[in-house]
Amino acid sequence: PTPLLTADDLGSLLIFEKLCDDWVREVHRFNSQRKKRMNFVIFRSCENKKITSLEELKELLEDTSFLETAELKSAFSHDIVSNKVGANKIARKAAKAWMAESSGRKVGSEPKVVKATIKEVPLLKEAPVEEAAPVEEAAPVEEVAVVEEAAPVEVIEVVAPVEAAAPVEEVAVVEEAAPVEVIEVVAPVEAAA
Repeated sequence: PTPLLTADDLGSLLIFEKLCDDWVREVHRFNSQRKKRMNFVIFRSCENKKITSLEELKELLEDTSFLETAELKSAFSHDIVSNKVGANKIARKAAKAWMAESSGRKVGSEPKVVKATIKEVPLLKEAPVEEAAPVEEAAPVEEVAVVEEAAPVEVIEVVAPVEAAAPVEEVAVVEEAAPVEVIEVVAPVEAAA
């Protein structure tokens, strides 16, 4: 049997609401860039009959009283607009459960049974427990010697004697030099010619 919703339908699904036993409401988003902020609504029956307006659905149904009291969620509500990927995931999960239910199978209602295998582990031989020797009580501690206070110690400072330094001797004597005579040389003046 072909699925009620195709992979493309599941990929563009934003909201999936079950209206009654036979009919559901799907809100899809457009995948094109030009219409990416626009949405469209499809009402689908379990026989895969599709209707695009609420008026057509009211004409097909005998009892429409539940539609007047039902709150239909908009694609522009805050939780859908702020998290379209999460909304798609929730809607796909609900759609798959509805498809399985409408085809006669129940999905997710039975818990998974996990078979556990238990291996028998051989027990180790228990070694006999030896009784420990009784613990003897220790003799009380006796004080052996009393410490007496020692006499105060005298501190003697030893100071090394200071030796007298030898007088400083002059090593070289500077002799005075003879006075320098200044000789003045005067150049003869030549007569102008």
